[in-house]
Amino acid sequence: QVVGVLGCMAERLKEDLLDEETLVNFIAGPDAYRDLPNLIRAAGGGMQAMNVRLSFEETYSDIEPQRPSGVEGVSAWLSIMRGCNNMCSFCVVPFTRGRERSRGLEGIVDEVRRLEEQGVREVTLLGQNVNSYWDQK
Repeated sequence: QVVGVLGCMAERLKEDLLDEETLVNFIAGPDAYRDLPNLIRAAGGGMQAMNVRLSFEETYSDIEPQRPSGVEGVSAWLSIMRGCNNMCSFCVVPFTRGRERSRGLEGIVDEVRRLEEQGVREVTLLGQNVNSYWDQK
């Protein structure tokens, strides 16, 4: 059995989770999803593994969520950006997810078109602060 903790709070609590929680085999920060196969392999081999490196470029623009087949819906959620520049005193996002990075508009439009072909009629755009979206082209 392999247990991993993922996301920004996993990154923030990484030492506590690996040192004190004997159930946890690996930690993956919010920019480490591409490394999950390696982390799982290491943890499956009996090692504790961790990748909490912060990326200043990663947007996961080329990774689309896998939606279960046979589950049809009219709504979908689409991530258009990562990170935040606001630096609110109560928030860990700028420190664990980094500065704002937006996906390219072309990739977003392509994904929305594919969703429409699947019968989706409502798309909610996701990001810490979607009002700051900016296509950098």
